[in-house]
Amino acid sequence: MPRLPAWLDRYRTLPRCVILFACGQFLINLINTAQFLLLNLFLKAHHLDDPTIAALSSQRFVATFFLAIPAGLWLRGQRLKMPLVIGATLFPLMALAALETVRFEAMGLANVCFLLMGFAGLILNVASLPLTLRMVPPEKSSEALSLLFATWAAASICGGLLSSTLQGIGEISLLGTRFRFDEYATLLVLTVAGLGAPFIYARLPNPPPAPGVARRWLHVHRADMPVLLRSLTPTLCIATGAGLSIQFLNLFFNTVHHVDAARYSAYGTVSNVLVLFAGLLVPEVKRKFGWRGAIVGVQGMAVLLLAVMGLTELWTAMWWALPMAVLCFIVRQPLMSMAGPAISELTMSYVGERNRELMSACNGAIWSGSWWLAARVFQVLRAAELPYWMVFITTSVLYLAGTLFYLKIIRETDRREAEETVPGPPDGAPNPT
Repeated sequence: MPRLPAWLDRYRTLPRCVILFACGQFLINLINTAQFLLLNLFLKAHHLDDPTIAALSSQRFVATFFLAIPAGLWLRGQRLKMPLVIGATLFPLMALAALETVRFEAMGLANVCFLLMGFAGLILNVASLPLTLRMVPPEKSSEALSLLFATWAAASICGGLLSSTLQGIGEISLLGTRFRFDEYATLLVLTVAGLGAPFIYARLPNPPPAPGVARRWLHVHRADMPVLLRSLTPTLCIATGAGLSIQFLNLFFNTVHHVDAARYSAYGTVSNVLVLFAGLLVPEVKRKFGWRGAIVGVQGMAVLLLAVMGLTELWTAMWWALPMAVLCFIVRQPLMSMAGPAISELTMSYVGERNRELMSACNGAIWSGSWWLAARVFQVLRAAELPYWMVFITTSVLYLAGTLFYLKIIRETDRREAEETVPGPPDGAPNPT
């Protein structure tokens, strides 16, 4: 039997609890994948107009934006297993309730369900990374975080294939009853699968926080404020840039290159397969090239590919424009995603254990607020007929600024690690003067 490569074999040595955690994350991400692919189409099929759909979807962003920091302060210094189980239970239940309230046209209740779904997702996001780092020794943290990030790509692949298969079946007859696999049925199947997550999370250990972590929920050390601000500045740049263009890539390919939904989904599936394998390679890249290679190097290449993809709008008449745009699209996402686990590990190490929950919460608030604001800016820019390539170049500049901000954090982290590894003078030795 052939041996696994060394970089892949290291995942086998992860604690069993991390593997369980990844399985739960996969089930939760199946719900996210289903909603990303089909929720808007389901709402459209129930005769909701675009403003109503946007209002419903924004409820999740509202919950994350306004409740993220209070949730992070509340969870800081707490055991995180129970909040995680509560969030994993509430999220699929509210997703199911949202589908049913829309079906029965109870739009007031639907708004409440979307809001609670956003709150449940917020709890999951705030608790996940800190709990993972509590469950593994420091030397295994890269593999643990990379495995958790890879569950999103795996869920996207499986969810996309299952969605296509179910809707390809159309209708079946069973015991005299006809079942139709439309958007609602597919969302229902994938959401019910997510109900297995809380049972998996219930089997996780519940490690305590590090000694000395503040338990007063409204207390932030004065010395921590500059550290948090430096850590969040690159996130603000990258989240704003992503909100301007990444959520509208399907519109870019449809409007500029006349790519239909089926072809775009196929390109996305290929890209997600690469995301899965690229994510698992992150610890090996970090070992060989350090933080600079794992973050600045791969993210810099992703920024270049995004700019090239946008600039193909200027040469749409050329035969190579569409293949170039597709190649950049397929390769850019794995590169950008590779930086995710490394950035999470870097920032969680940089802010220290007492601020990890707060850092996760602030990241969630920034991403939600930036995507909401950037979507409105994109609407204004497109209404003014600004071409896509200018929007993409703006995103690239913001990405580049965020990447450069990480350089300062990397330098400070490297300096801190070097100071911690320098041995002190032996006991009884005179101190140099």
